[in-house]
Amino acid sequence: MQPSVEEVEELAAAPLLSGVSSPLVRFAHLLDGPDALPAPRLPQDFRDGHLSSGVLLDGQPYVVRGDREIVSAEDFGAVNYGLSNVRFSKDGIRRFLRGDAISGPDLFEQVETFLHRFVVMGEDLPPLLALWLMGTYCYSVFEYFPYLVLRSPEKRCGKSRTLDLISMLGFNAHQPTASPTEAQIFREPREDGGVQIYDEMEGMTGDKERWSAVTQILNSGFHRGQSVARYRKSAQGQQKETFETYVPRAIASISALETTLEDRSIMVMMQRLLPGQKTERFSLRRLDAQAQILRDDLHIFALTMAPTIAELYDGSEFPGLSDLDHRAVDLWEPLLSIAAVIDASGGTGTLTDRMIHLAARLGGDRASRSADDPNPIIIEVLDECLGFGAEGKIRAEDLAEKVRTRLGWDSLTLKALANRLHPLGLKSSRWREGQTNQRGYQFTRTQIDDLARRYTPGNLEQPEHGTGNK
Repeated sequence: MQPSVEEVEELAAAPLLSGVSSPLVRFAHLLDGPDALPAPRLPQDFRDGHLSSGVLLDGQPYVVRGDREIVSAEDFGAVNYGLSNVRFSKDGIRRFLRGDAISGPDLFEQVETFLHRFVVMGEDLPPLLALWLMGTYCYSVFEYFPYLVLRSPEKRCGKSRTLDLISMLGFNAHQPTASPTEAQIFREPREDGGVQIYDEMEGMTGDKERWSAVTQILNSGFHRGQSVARYRKSAQGQQKETFETYVPRAIASISALETTLEDRSIMVMMQRLLPGQKTERFSLRRLDAQAQILRDDLHIFALTMAPTIAELYDGSEFPGLSDLDHRAVDLWEPLLSIAAVIDASGGTGTLTDRMIHLAARLGGDRASRSADDPNPIIIEVLDECLGFGAEGKIRAEDLAEKVRTRLGWDSLTLKALANRLHPLGLKSSRWREGQTNQRGYQFTRTQIDDLARRYTPGNLEQPEHGTGNK
């Protein structure tokens, strides 16, 4: 006799074994409660509405918390104790613990004035750089933190001096280096979480293998929680080790960088001094005491104001950014959140608007750089090959010549053409024309229209796959 529908449903709902509780009951203790959070990250961490900074006191790792408490790193549950470059002085910690308040507008003005003493900058760079430096002390608050790229048409335009200033004032910042190793780039974030600074970055691009490894790290390191894995030898064989890559980075270069790297950056062009323009002599030894006071103030401001900055960052929309692509919005929101806090704390009330206007102007420059990418021209050539047809094909040699002529390049090899078309989803194929075998590219109107929507400059407002507004 066949069981009824009700009996089958009852059997399906019963435990797998008679007398044994269901899997849901047996494993409930593992599933109850919230998911475990990652361990706190030294030397900077933001959780439960408080910013924490790791410090070394009497050679031991401790955590200075935003609620004006100090606990050992072990009691705090933190990992990555490498605090090799911490620059929060004992005097600064005492000031914070006794409740000293740091005025955001005053601190912003002091940092901006300090920068003006040693580098002649356009009116936009000092406030941008001051906000960026303030942001390095609370970057763990943000999902994204922009790289700062300094470009110039030639040498002696102030890039290296500006990097020196960033090294002096940035959170746990390192000295500028012109030739970082791959290991240095991925190990330093774990060791001290400090600002990484690279000068003459164009010099690295000649070593393709090394540059490829470096850009892999840099392409992920502006996004909180991103990491790279490396293997090391041990007595048990190859062991996988994971390194977080998220830290602030400042880069100077004369030539253009990889487009993916520039896409993660706020880029500022610098120029040579005009005749008669002068700056104060820069001396690390002479300025260190002044810089230490500013560094302590930056620490105290960040520890005190991080909850407010986080609230603005998570809850505010900045309408003036509506014309920027989503990636650019991600990059500017941290700086604008800090600017809004300064404006609300008795500043001029205009800093946020100034930075929004700067974001719009630099966003136009960003779109222009994207427009220089050859992809839109290649797509335009393919569109012309289609004409009014639904399908088209062209020999590889003929397409290379058309693209080369349109872009004004001296040459374009078939291999180089294939390397540019492959990421667009276009692969070469063979067909027969009469008695001759031809090799080239076949494509459809649907394909080319889709590529045009994705890659032409007029559509830069479209979010990159996997990246959007919060």
